[in-house]
Amino acid sequence: MKNRKIEFIYWFAYYNLDSPSVRYRAKYPLDSFREKNKMGSYLVIPSYTIKGIYNFLKAYISALFFRKPNSLIILQRIQSNFIYANLLKLLISVRKENTIYDLDDADYLEFNPKTLYYFVRHCDKISAGSHQIEKHLKILNNKIIQTTSPIVNLNLTKIKKNSILNIGWIGGFGGDHKKSLIEIFFPALNNVKFNCKFTILGVVRIEDINYINNYFKDKPNIAIEIPSEIDWNDENAIQNRIIKFDIGIATLIDNEMQLSKSGIKAKQYMNNGVPVLSTNLPENNIVIKEGYNGYYCNTSSEFELRLIQFNEMSNTTFMAYSKNSRETAKQFGHDNYLNELEKLKNGI
Repeated sequence: MKNRKIEFIYWFAYYNLDSPSVRYRAKYPLDSFREKNKMGSYLVIPSYTIKGIYNFLKAYISALFFRKPNSLIILQRIQSNFIYANLLKLLISVRKENTIYDLDDADYLEFNPKTLYYFVRHCDKISAGSHQIEKHLKILNNKIIQTTSPIVNLNLTKIKKNSILNIGWIGGFGGDHKKSLIEIFFPALNNVKFNCKFTILGVVRIEDINYINNYFKDKPNIAIEIPSEIDWNDENAIQNRIIKFDIGIATLIDNEMQLSKSGIKAKQYMNNGVPVLSTNLPENNIVIKEGYNGYYCNTSSEFELRLIQFNEMSNTTFMAYSKNSRETAKQFGHDNYLNELEKLKNGI
């Protein structure tokens, strides 16, 4: 029925809570909707454990035979061809209305896209995490909108700039993320003469830790901090780490995979009042306003220039950037995300 509020969401995830997609696009929003909007939900994470199978069957039987009124069925990044995916194919063939395929990474570039494209064609509507994904999938299903990945507002924000500039980065240190840092940002940081700290969250391999320490070994003015044993499911702890940054680094490479990213890194920094230095590529350019909450830096020399600027910046000027960052992040909270899901349900 059109123009009715969502009352229930069946969310079938593709992976466990170690995946940022599952945490930020599924678990945290569903928790928020339950608390703030009194909305019911099932979050199904594929598992062969007895508990996992039970949770799947409870949600699946409900959706298939006793679907709740004004509900959405969301399939997130399903791309395999195992029993889980095949049962979901049956589900959407019987209950197609308001079934949504959710994709926030260009998985079709890394994996055989046959199953992914099947769901794109046969689900009622598509939720795309970036404009680039929307553009790619629209030729298969034109009932599609961009639903930008939301952040979790815990009201944790900076109160002042550190006496020694703390430059931070968070993410999975691999692939193009690693390449962009090494090729674009590391040379800039290596050139600065002032005392600073570089905190990098998400490096787990010993060889990568050694590489980073060796890269800056001749720079006594740069303190390297690489925390280990991070609990990615403890959002409060993650944000308490980010709040210690003075600048957040968000580098992307100009290729199809990176252009399809949802800009979550920049939003995470700004959510805690941390201005951002980023390459000028989607989706970061819908988050960053030049000279307001950060800057674009497409070369190492531009990154170096902005690092110097923020190091020399007064606390008063810095806090204006911090406040602006927080204001920007409010546009990407769970309320906005729910509005986008409502648009999907009630017509595009």
